[in-house]
Amino acid sequence: MKAISAATLLIAGTLALSGCDNTTVNSARDSITVSGNGAISAQPDRFMVIATASQNGDDMAEMKDQVDDAVSNMLDLADDLDIEEKSVTASTMRITPQWQYQPERKLVGHQISREVSFQVDGLETYAELLEGLAEQGVRNIRPAGAQVSNRDKLAKKALEKAVEDARERAEIIAEAADRDLGEAFQIQAQGINSPQPVMMMARAKDSGAAESYRPGETEISAQVQITFELD
Repeated sequence: MKAISAATLLIAGTLALSGCDNTTVNSARDSITVSGNGAISAQPDRFMVIATASQNGDDMAEMKDQVDDAVSNMLDLADDLDIEEKSVTASTMRITPQWQYQPERKLVGHQISREVSFQVDGLETYAELLEGLAEQGVRNIRPAGAQVSNRDKLAKKALEKAVEDARERAEIIAEAADRDLGEAFQIQAQGINSPQPVMMMARAKDSGAAESYRPGETEISAQVQITFELD
């Protein structure tokens, strides 16, 4: 009986120690997690344009000269509008064969082309550039996007508004639950978005080239998720 009792006590003691080893203390804080949103609206003031000079035919030397002359005229226009040299890029020459497929496949000539890319600050200069290119007879002019030049600064403001929004939401919930809102101990920035605005051309007016364009408006938004301690 004594041996059985000792073994029983030994097993019980072992189980008790095992139970102690697996015990964890719950040290999690009382907290609340909320999302916040912030947005800043702004008009684009930086515009990108791609213009292409091209010629079709058989006389390669003559077509090259005509394309180079057209590119030179575009670069002169950029100088006249005080567009910085670093904001203008002229590509090298591209030669593309032109094929006829009916009634049979046959080479009928070549196309020589060069692209000139412009980055322009200000709607007035942008409109003058487009008008000038059209007056030069450039037939392929493509808007290549619009930006807000101080986007980084506005993105920071949107983040600040998102944090303020999250705190306001947390304060409302905490007050409704009869709790005091404590410090923020976990913050996650979930992203900053700035959709591409669409440049619109309105009906021409007598008051100037820029008046016939509408740059639209873009919204720079930010989202955050914050966990606050509840006191």
